[in-house]
Formats: sequence, C-alpha cells, structure tokens
Amino acid sequence: MIYVVNYLDSRGELASLKVEASNKEEARWNSKIPERRITAVREDIVGRLATVLESSAPDAKNQAVFMQTLSSALASGRTVHQGISTLLKSSQWLKPKQEKLDNCESLSDYLRAFHFDKFSILMARAAEKNGRYSEALREASKYLLNREKISTDVSAELRLGITYIVLGLAFFILVPLFIGETIQSMMDGAMHLKPNNFTLALVGLGDLLRNYGYAPFILLPFLVFYRKILWRLVKGLPFFSLFHQKRLLDRGTQFLSIYRMLRQSGFVDTEIIYELLSSSKGENRDIYGRIYARLASSEGLADALDEEDWDPTIRDGMSVISEVDDSEQARILEAMESTMQLQNIHASRRVSKALSRVGFILMLASVLAAVLGFYLPLAGAASGGGFN
Repeated sequence: MIYVVNYLDSRGELASLKVEASNKEEARWNSKIPERRITAVREDIVGRLATVLESSAPDAKNQAVFMQTLSSALASGRTVHQGISTLLKSSQWLKPKQEKLDNCESLSDYLRAFHFDKFSILMARAAEKNGRYSEALREASKYLLNREKISTDVSAELRLGITYIVLGLAFFILVPLFIGETIQSMMDGAMHLKPNNFTLALVGLGDLLRNYGYAPFILLPFLVFYRKILWRLVKGLPFFSLFHQKRLLDRGTQFLSIYRMLRQSGFVDTEIIYELLSSSKGENRDIYGRIYARLASSEGLADALDEEDWDPTIRDGMSVISEVDDSEQARILEAMESTMQLQNIHASRRVSKALSRVGFILMLASVLAAVLGFYLPLAGAASGGGFN
C-alpha cells in the first residue's frame, strides 16, 4: 500500500512524502524521517485508485506469448534490450511510455514498465541474480497459462453465478420497493386488502429500502477502511469460507511456482521468502513478513507457515522437503503444484455454485413473497368483492 507521510522539513514547513509499506509503522520507518518531525501518516487512497486505473495489465495470454518469444530470443544470444526492442515492433498491444522505457536497465524493469504480472517480475528479478533468463521466462509463461486455464475452465460457471447474484439482488430490492408501495396504497384506499405475514414483510422491507436505502453507501467507506478486520471475522462462516479457501489456493499455487524455480536456482528458504516479501503487497506482504521473521529466528519453513494462511497441502509438503535430496524435492514440488491447481479448479467451481444458489434463493424468495403477499390477498379481495 501507498502511504503519505506528513512531516516538518528543515525550515519547519509542512511537507509530504509518499512511501510504499504494509502498515503505518512500516511507512514511518521507510520514510527515513526522524520520528519527532513526522506529524501524520495516512493511506493514499486517491493515489492508489489512480495507479489502478493507470496501470491496467495486458491480457495474460499475450503476456505468456511475449515471454515465450523473448525466452527464445535470449537463448539465441541476444541481450535483454535487443530482444525486447525487436518484440516491441510486433507487439502493438504493448503501449509503454517512452520515458519509462528509457529508464529501464534490467529485465524486471521492462516487465514492470509493461505492467506485467507480479509473478513474472519476481521471476525476472531471480533471473538477474542467477543468469537463467530463458528458464525464468518459460516458468513465468507456464504459470500464467496454467492460471488462465483454471480461469477458462470455470469462467462460464462463474459468470452464471454472478448473473444469478445480480438478478437475485435486483429482485430482492425492486419487488419490495415497488410492490410494497402498491400494497400500502391498496390497504389505505378503496380495496379492503387483508394483509398476511408476507404482505407485511413486503410493506416493511419496501419502507426500509425507501427510507434507509442510502445507508449502504454511507457504510461503504467504513467497510473499505476496516475490510481486514471484517474479513477476519467472517472468513470462517459457511459462505465466506469458500472465498477464503480459494484465496489460500491462489496463494499456495503462486508460492509453489516461485519456490520450485528459486530452489532449483540455488536459493535458500530465507532468500526465497525475502524475494516474495519484497514483491508482495497487502495481506501477502504481511504473511511473508511473519514467515521471514520466524526464519530469521531459526524456525523451519514448515513451522513458520501459519495454519490459517496456508492450505494443508503446502504445510504437509514443506515438512518433508528438507528431508529428501534435490531430485526428490523437485518431484514433490511438481506433484504439490499439480494438486494445488486441481484443487483450485474445484474451489472455483464451488464458489460459482455458491453464488448461483444464493442468487437463485434471493430471486425465488422475492417471487414467492410477491405471489403470497400480494397476488393472493389481491385475488381474495377481488373474489370477495373487497371494493367500497
């Protein structure tokens, strides 16, 4: 996250500095400004939104093809600058700013200027240390294609689930909002409409939406600000636990891909976690920070992985990695990665089905409430001559 540090400069005037950190305390430390001169530290929400809007990432398939082609170019003996300069001529979908390209010195600088995936940038940084550019680019391309395959396999189901949720919420809001007002006017007018429990529920919910429908928009900034606390409170609940499990699998799949590549390149656990820490943001940065601190205090990697942050497959596999030789480690990591990818597909489908069920239940409840609370009393009043 980006924080704005307000401080008093050498002339005693107010000044500000933007720094990247995971929390306010880290922002104070990263600013290198004496504590006595800092007046305030706040998160830069506007700058963060502007960065998101400005830095739209290219399509994952295009990224993968670009890195595969660049891998072949580097394997033929070309330098990073030569390979990228050649590919830019045929990659019209890449539109980097020239001033950013002029400041690029390494492979990771170029990928960052192109707004490529964070994993690809991390693999490029690792290649800069061990010189294995072609292999790193192939691994990054493979990771993106596997992630795209998972997304493609469940995209239709996920779109259906989101459609059901949108329609369900629309029914749940519009039916009481309009029918509730109609029922109230009939009850107060010439028709003797005898309300039942469903009728009263529709009228009450309609009044609630008309009078307090603005409340969610007022609460939205607070929900965004306290999202981490709220997520910790709800992530264990039945519906939200599906999304929590999906996040664990996404994190675990990326971790295994990076760990396997860096391990083969001769990196030790502390160096791997440090690279992940340096390239991560938000919750992942906090998690890798805790792991790095435990490794620094001589704990093993398996013991440093918290149960609430990692899928059991990761924790169980890491517990035996240090007990086998390099060739066996590679086989274990590949098997774990395949298992995590399969689990990720199943988790995505469970999320899609859950969204579909919730949306369908909302639509069904709205339609039933309209039938039982409006049309049945209306039919009863009409058949009984309920007009003055």
